[in-house]
Amino acid sequence: MKTNKLRLGMQLVSTLPPILFILIYAHNNSIYMLLAAVLAGLLGINLYRYRHNVALIRYSLLSILLVSFLLYAFHGLGSKEAPQTFETLKRGNIATFDFGKPVHIDKMCYYIGIDKNVKFVLSGIDRKRWQKIYEYKENFPFSFRWRCVKENATVSKARLFVTKNEMMLGEVRFMDKGRTIPFTSNKTSLNDEQNLAIDTSYFGGMFFDEIYHSRTAYEILHGMQVYETTHPYLGKYLIIPGIEFFGMTPFGWRFTNVLFAAAFIWMMYYFALQLFRKRLYAFSAAFLLTYSFMHLTQSRIGLIDTFGVFFVFVSYYFLYRFIRQQKLSLLLWSGFFFGLASAVKWAAVFAALGFIFIAVYLLISRYPLEKRFSGYRLLLYGILSYGIIAGAVYFVSFFDIYLQTGSWHKIIDYQFSMYDYHTRLVATHPYSSPWWSWPIDFRPMCYTREIHGTLFRSVTAFGNPAIFWVGTVSLFYMIYAAVRRNTLEASFILLAFLGLYLPYIFVGRLMFIYHFYYAVPFMMLAIVYMLRDAARSFPKYRQYYLVYLALTALLFLAFYPVLSGYEVPKVYVDYGLKWFPGWWL
Repeated sequence: MKTNKLRLGMQLVSTLPPILFILIYAHNNSIYMLLAAVLAGLLGINLYRYRHNVALIRYSLLSILLVSFLLYAFHGLGSKEAPQTFETLKRGNIATFDFGKPVHIDKMCYYIGIDKNVKFVLSGIDRKRWQKIYEYKENFPFSFRWRCVKENATVSKARLFVTKNEMMLGEVRFMDKGRTIPFTSNKTSLNDEQNLAIDTSYFGGMFFDEIYHSRTAYEILHGMQVYETTHPYLGKYLIIPGIEFFGMTPFGWRFTNVLFAAAFIWMMYYFALQLFRKRLYAFSAAFLLTYSFMHLTQSRIGLIDTFGVFFVFVSYYFLYRFIRQQKLSLLLWSGFFFGLASAVKWAAVFAALGFIFIAVYLLISRYPLEKRFSGYRLLLYGILSYGIIAGAVYFVSFFDIYLQTGSWHKIIDYQFSMYDYHTRLVATHPYSSPWWSWPIDFRPMCYTREIHGTLFRSVTAFGNPAIFWVGTVSLFYMIYAAVRRNTLEASFILLAFLGLYLPYIFVGRLMFIYHFYYAVPFMMLAIVYMLRDAARSFPKYRQYYLVYLALTALLFLAFYPVLSGYEVPKVYVDYGLKWFPGWWL
């Protein structure tokens, strides 16, 4: 009966949240409602069996977590429809629009694919004289999204004249009182997808750094000159499969991020199983990652951070297995994934500090390593794994540059270009935050924010308070456990976290809370370690273990709108979710 009670509790905390999510946020989707009915039926059967002291139906809790996360991440991820044909207009090019008769225009909408610092002028003519209707002269990249401008003109013809640089222009729409005005054009791609809806929100186009990373993925795919050269290539390559399957659409350029984020949960489960040796604690670690605010938000944007964090975590996973099993192949796999992580984003290189910390710990603590890995040999194998193998993987990731130029020197130049950018960057931003503020959730990072009357939507990166605040306490506990008990598990978790977090103390450039993403998974493992010890030391309070997990999930459901862009009344955000004045949601 005791086993039944624990199993039922784990089933409840894993299965009820997706059911509640569907009822609150996705009840208009018949497939989701069917899923909710199946989950509710399964829970109902097990509640009945529990009351009658019958063994429960067992099902994979990890599978429930993975399905739940995919549900949360894919719901409202982005449109699967966006203009796919473009006209490349360069300086001096003209696109003409003939309405056939004088028409009144009160709004113009257009979809730009790639804006190379372009400027253009839209003019119209009714009878004899051309008059300027609109001028576009933005000085920042405006990529793969709709823009609508209000106008008041009566014309029979219009023309768009590019006055500077070039752009890829997709659809152009002219409207009056919500009605689309038909036209003919000398550029056929500008009105060949008239059935597509206009959506200027995050759902219908790029926002934040998608205009760099996802745009660059498109450019690599089509053999164009790439725009974003401030990070390595691999992250952009990993965005490409989604674009190939679903087109250059918001759903397409965000798709692979979601898949990697789901794989991360699976990886968290098996890493925690290696650390704690019990499925309850492995489930708990995977549960915390599933209901992490930051993990969801980062997975739903066409950026590259999720790939880098995943590869860093897998690298540490193989390092831990190497220490336990002392097989050289495991250490080499660790180096391989470290190379992949570094090939996504240089922030992953900070993981090397954690590797050094752990190596020093192994030597000082006299951990029982086999003779072939002891002493200076450990250093040599570390150089082989994290220097030679990781370095080879890193440089191979730039093969596209070599294929295009035939020069290894261009790859070296690319490295110096990245270094110059990150060391010379001087900027300010209202959402920036110092390193010490991240664990306490001091200032969230709002990627996009829209207010339409009384309705509000935003996409914001910050931490689930149940994870970040408890996690901050758990890190101090890990210091105690590592020093007092000197166990590999406590030391490994703590040193991995410190290696991914402490370097930011010395970073002088602008920083945001999402830079903490790399260290957050080890904070979650620290929480599970602390909860495990608490359950052992205070057995009469064990029932509160699952209560904590339930609270984590409830906070996730409550804050889901500001994590995902789901539209809600503004009053709900202002009075229900904005707990502190500095929370820009």
